[in-house]
Amino acid sequence: MVHDEVPLPPVPEPPPFERGAPVVLRSVRDLGRPHGVAVGYAVAGTVVLDDDDVVVVSTRPGSGVRVRAGTGGGPNGRIVLPAAWDGTYDERVWQGHTVVRVHRRGDRWSVWRWHDGQRWTDRWYGNLESPWRRSPVGFDTQDWALDVVAAGSPLGGPWAVGFKDEDELAWMVGRGYVTDLHARHVRVVGARLLQHARDAGWPFDADWDAWLPDESWPTVPVPDGWEHLPRED
Repeated sequence: MVHDEVPLPPVPEPPPFERGAPVVLRSVRDLGRPHGVAVGYAVAGTVVLDDDDVVVVSTRPGSGVRVRAGTGGGPNGRIVLPAAWDGTYDERVWQGHTVVRVHRRGDRWSVWRWHDGQRWTDRWYGNLESPWRRSPVGFDTQDWALDVVAAGSPLGGPWAVGFKDEDELAWMVGRGYVTDLHARHVRVVGARLLQHARDAGWPFDADWDAWLPDESWPTVPVPDGWEHLPRED
């Protein structure tokens, strides 16, 4: 099965989620026979902001994560190809610091930043993916493997920006899981985000304190029925 960008099911989106609502972010892709369109991985979190322009979701350590079970391959041993997946998922939890993901509706990326409970760390992450869509349980997207990473201060410096997982994308192309055409598209979008980060464009220049989650918010489990995708009527 060759994997390219697969449109998410063309069903009406639910209304925006309220601040504090528990949700699950899901990466949805066509995994071929016998699985078809299915969830690749899922991570639970809490809505900080959801409107027509911007979505912000935080995930506290201990919140639920689901990943496809099976033997991983690729340069980092993390890629479970469709042929190696038995249709089940490993149950995990989010490790490390609280992560805050910011997505501008329509962008082909989200930008992540970590908060250790007292301050923002100097780690930044640009996750290349399809635009988010609301689902009954949260938001659906499709991860594209290639990412942009940065460290430091985008406004005051020093500020270092680069790519991550270029080798994984090339490996998937070599195995026929991703077409050359889609990989070129991903690299073009990646180059755009890389320059955007270097220029400290939004949201790298934003006031992230406005997106801090409430300290009282609990960890979030992956909800029942998280693997069920909306279908066109």
